[in-house]
Amino acid sequence: MWGLFVKKHAEAAALKNHISILYLEAVAQGAGETEIIEENKDGLYSLYIYYKKPHNTFLYFFKFIQCFIWGFRKINKKHKIDLIHVHILSRMGFLAYLGGIIFNTPYIITEHWSRYLPSVNTFKGRIRVPLTTLIVKKAKAVLPVTQNLQKAMIAHGLKNHHYKVIPNVVDNFFYATNIKAHKGFIKRVIHVSTFEDKSKNISGILKGIKELSKTRNDFKMVLIGDGKDFNALKNSAKELEIDTQHLEFTGLLEKENLIKEYSKADFMLINSHYENMPVVINEAFACGLPVLSTDVGGISEHLKENRGRLMPANNEKEFISNFTWMLDHCREFNPVAIREYAQDHFSYAGVGDVLDEVYDSALGENKLL
Repeated sequence: MWGLFVKKHAEAAALKNHISILYLEAVAQGAGETEIIEENKDGLYSLYIYYKKPHNTFLYFFKFIQCFIWGFRKINKKHKIDLIHVHILSRMGFLAYLGGIIFNTPYIITEHWSRYLPSVNTFKGRIRVPLTTLIVKKAKAVLPVTQNLQKAMIAHGLKNHHYKVIPNVVDNFFYATNIKAHKGFIKRVIHVSTFEDKSKNISGILKGIKELSKTRNDFKMVLIGDGKDFNALKNSAKELEIDTQHLEFTGLLEKENLIKEYSKADFMLINSHYENMPVVINEAFACGLPVLSTDVGGISEHLKENRGRLMPANNEKEFISNFTWMLDHCREFNPVAIREYAQDHFSYAGVGDVLDEVYDSALGENKLL
């Protein structure tokens, strides 16, 4: 999923720049020798390097650096590299820092990870913390995807004079979805995620649905996606004896099949214990859908009263109350205005323009930063 976020940022940046992707991955011991794949697709040149993972930690790190240097030089021969844009710290950030030293190439950082947030607080380690602090300090710019994430990073001592929030991108096909007037008795509610219950709290959704189904028969919850807890959650639904008229598991849906569910929905539900800013909310907005979400991470930066409703996390009583309110009022929101907001903030063109300005500033071509 993180790779998808990075790819969309790269595609947005490629609207005004020549972008090359360097992807490194250590594979299992049983694999063969290093495999190198080159690809030209979606306006991007991509170089994938899959290398055999050594047993020894030192050798693993050495191989990691070696593949980066080889890949950098190969790309540089094809497309002169002016700037490194690295996503997700800390290992990849170290490579960017190394590129600055070896090749005298400036770098910027985009961070998506929620580990800096107080609710997660997994940014630790005697080596990781000081190394990340140095990497962030030396970057030409740091681009978290929410203000909330920026504040959390700074609170950890990750200082840089040029922070700028740039959100995740929503694919163009979401904006092409026809906005429909929903008039049926049954309200369709969708949840889209990677089915990791520790953060997404889908089990809380199931309990809430069971409780609501005792008094209401005018809704259906559609759970879309797949992940490590998918089967366990399906079993939980059976144990709770939730009727199929109120609940549907679709599994993983993509492109046209996913769009069909968005277009049939009345609103989206996010019930996470912690988040940064899930891109599925951006997608819902692009389809003109209001969103009911727990007030965690950076969600409140975009989810205002005219685009949905916020509720406290991990509070069953508030869940029932707010879900009830949304069922009663979800069709009163303005879907066209919601979509227009998404186009202004999350489109390829919008994000691409801002990234281009940051690139120019990092290279000293304007004074934005």
